[in-house]
Amino acid sequence: MSLALRPVASLLILAGLTACSEPASEPEPPAAQQSAVETAPAAQVDAAEVRNIEITLGSAVKRLCSSVLIGQRSIDHVMAHELSNPVLQEVSFSFEGDLVTAEGMGQTVSALYREELGCTLVKDRTEEQLRAQFDAQAYPARVAVSDGEWPLGNRVSLPDEIPGVDLSAINTAVDRAFDDIEADQDIDTRAVLVIHQGRIIAEQYAPPFDASMPQLGWSMTKTVTAALTGMLVGDGLLQVDAPAPVPEWQGNGDPRQAITLENLLQMSSGLQFSEVYTAGSMSDVILMLYTTGDTAGFTASMPLAEEPGSTFYYSSGTTNIISRINRSVFDDLQSYFNFPRERLFNKLGMDSAVLEPDATGTFVGSSYMYATPRDWAKIGLLYQQDGMWNGERILPEGWVEYSLTPASSAEQGEYGIQIWLNAGAPDDPGDRSHPGLPTNAFYLSGFEGQNIVVLPDQELIVMRMGLTTRGPRPIWALTEAVLDAMTP
Repeated sequence: MSLALRPVASLLILAGLTACSEPASEPEPPAAQQSAVETAPAAQVDAAEVRNIEITLGSAVKRLCSSVLIGQRSIDHVMAHELSNPVLQEVSFSFEGDLVTAEGMGQTVSALYREELGCTLVKDRTEEQLRAQFDAQAYPARVAVSDGEWPLGNRVSLPDEIPGVDLSAINTAVDRAFDDIEADQDIDTRAVLVIHQGRIIAEQYAPPFDASMPQLGWSMTKTVTAALTGMLVGDGLLQVDAPAPVPEWQGNGDPRQAITLENLLQMSSGLQFSEVYTAGSMSDVILMLYTTGDTAGFTASMPLAEEPGSTFYYSSGTTNIISRINRSVFDDLQSYFNFPRERLFNKLGMDSAVLEPDATGTFVGSSYMYATPRDWAKIGLLYQQDGMWNGERILPEGWVEYSLTPASSAEQGEYGIQIWLNAGAPDDPGDRSHPGLPTNAFYLSGFEGQNIVVLPDQELIVMRMGLTTRGPRPIWALTEAVLDAMTP
């Protein structure tokens, strides 16, 4: 099966479509980076254009592969909503068995689909090498989820009324989350859930999306990576205060030996890394995701820019180093691949969850997990319940409290262990990211408006998934409206 896009005018990098960070405003690339193509010799400009094409094809084919083969969407819907950018000039896409290929502008890029592992760009490894990494027969069976009430089962029965809750106001707020906030914003909300005291009390989807379709969480995946790391810490296999076991940093006198696992978890490693998503920036995060098969190795090769632990800088690259550190405690790739299913997904009944690895076999823990919205919400509920699930401790005792403690480098108290916080500045809690929400609110956040907001005191979770590429995210007005509907 193949399809081709109509020829269009110009070539632009797809970097603007691949961001994973929370900040509303993206940092500007350094001046030297901004002007690099303008001042470079012709040969270097040609090399940059070749790299731009590689990124364009890689980001497109990866998204198409995962959205169709994991997300259960039609090719036409993905092409119309995510891949309509004119950058895809004269590009053809083909689905041949487990291989999805993009061809055009003088290059060919493919992604390989593996059942249970999703889609991986074929970079630095052959298709045969990727297939040999994983034995689907040795993967743990997905635990059947009962037909009981969510979260322990699949059934959701929305209430008609709840004492002390203005359910009508909540439903109105949910409806509004599907409407543009600004004129012609094309907000494209795809799912909204409101959970109170562990029960879904409001739920809505935009067709063709429904409760059974896995969606990409982008950087919400970082919190899942941290949860898995916490399990390994609890098992005594990793220590957060020990130097991070990264082979690239073990040379004599290498200052990166001072970086601890905690520094990585708190986004304060001090490593040079550009988390920039403006079109044409060709920043480190874009190069990491789409030009290499080794996301952790790419980041681990970076030099120090700041003293470890001194500066908060959001970096998807550091999360992928964490993923590789997690991988290092296992004897083989198969055991590593099996770990999330055995210890987290099956325990929570997340039968839809798929974590996707890079070509080396390391999970792209910064960005690539798919799950249904109901299964994603279970991660928020697990943290709200202090790592407990149905009477069983899933996360080590103290891990959630540790995760929700602001990093000393986060001046506004905005970040903990791979999760966003609303604590505010240590000397001024009023100086916080979301003044309309409590200081103990915390949230998972991903590109294009994937959010799970947890309000512990109210036993409340508000989540939204969608494809918002410009303008305000609807999650904040939605969460404040839901909070207002909870009477004292």
